[in-house]
Amino acid sequence: MAADTPLPQAQRAFAAAAQAWRDGRWDDAEQGFATAALLAPAWASAHANLGAVLRRQGKPAAAVASYRRAMAVGGDDASTLSNLGNALRDLGRLEEAEAALRRAVELAPGNGGYAYNLALVLRDRRKHEEAHAMLSELVAAEPDNAEIQWDLALADLYMGDYETGFAGYEWRIRLARNPTRPLPGPRWTGDDPKGRTIMLLAEQGFGDALQFVRYIPLLATQGARVVLECLPEQSELFAGLPGLAALVPKGAAPPVHDCWAPLASLPHLMKTRFESIPAQVPYLKAPPRPNLRLEPPPGQKLSVGLVWAGKTTPRDRSWPLEDLLPLLADPRATFYSLQMGPRAEDLKRTGIERLVRDAGPVLKSFADTAHVMERMDLIITIDTSAAHLAGALGRPVWVLLRYVSDWRWQDEPLTSPWYPTMRLFRQPDPSDFKTPVAEMAAQLASLIDAPLTDERH
Repeated sequence: MAADTPLPQAQRAFAAAAQAWRDGRWDDAEQGFATAALLAPAWASAHANLGAVLRRQGKPAAAVASYRRAMAVGGDDASTLSNLGNALRDLGRLEEAEAALRRAVELAPGNGGYAYNLALVLRDRRKHEEAHAMLSELVAAEPDNAEIQWDLALADLYMGDYETGFAGYEWRIRLARNPTRPLPGPRWTGDDPKGRTIMLLAEQGFGDALQFVRYIPLLATQGARVVLECLPEQSELFAGLPGLAALVPKGAAPPVHDCWAPLASLPHLMKTRFESIPAQVPYLKAPPRPNLRLEPPPGQKLSVGLVWAGKTTPRDRSWPLEDLLPLLADPRATFYSLQMGPRAEDLKRTGIERLVRDAGPVLKSFADTAHVMERMDLIITIDTSAAHLAGALGRPVWVLLRYVSDWRWQDEPLTSPWYPTMRLFRQPDPSDFKTPVAEMAAQLASLIDAPLTDERH
């Protein structure tokens, strides 16, 4: 057998792992590729495929090591470099990711997949003009590719081109992962809505619905009868929207309507431009909660609500609770946890429960959270749903943003054009959790030192 030919045992393990991959048996695939790599350490394909399944299993750091091993024994390979760049992006190591992907594109200049991966990293690195140019070239080559069209639209929105961006935002409906269901009757195209019943579908997440229901009163003032289908967790909160004629639970049989539209299509259909964002707040109000009582802060202390993780806690929607300790050091403020879900246990895990009053147990819905937020002097949040809710209520809200943030927060402003009561605190680097918290702590001290206003308590 030739010296560079893998042992039969390694080949059998590799073949079994490849079949497991095709079958979606990820644990078996990981074990098989790991065995092949162990038995044949000079076999680049074994290491590269192990890297692929490790990343698929949510282990990007181990995937990076496997990809590097593959190239250590097999030399630079465009496919492996592209996959390495993707894993490094998962880890927030954006500079390294860009270098790997540029090398992949250099080795395979005609490969659109590698160019696409590079464009996404460039966008993450806030190199929007270069990312936009690459995505534009890819769209020209594949005009029916909904994924690339969607990312080009996001690039337009990042850069503040809302006319082009919101038009391209419509490509999201053609993505396989988009849950929008077509309804009977025509889609509304933005023509005169007077005298028509328009059914709106809240097809995206909680934050998107909170952001875009602001358009419902505008539609109503133009003479439309507006019906909204939304998730049950938000129905009570949205029931009080001015101009809303009726609410429908998501997935229920639609009532009679003249036309319909996805809720997130309204900025496009109503011709929103960056300078014409309908930013009047509050446009939501908490329903009455006579039985929901919150222990008030002693004296005239500032009351501050805290949310440090989103409901599903993906990496870009959480913040290490321990890194928020500089905020809690000032005894002149009373802090309330508005955190819901499993991450509420962080209070006990870290011992921070002694410094924060836990309001989580009384929060069962968005309406409950809104009621408590209206009684806070300030909300501090990493979770964008909580940010949208506080902003829609017109409450002062400070948002901690990861280095790679969503298009609606852009890259540099300290304020949001969508929410005039919002202030943004940004990571200067993907690994720096301390600088924005230190800036926030300084601003909090200044706020506490300011004279008491009529709006407090």
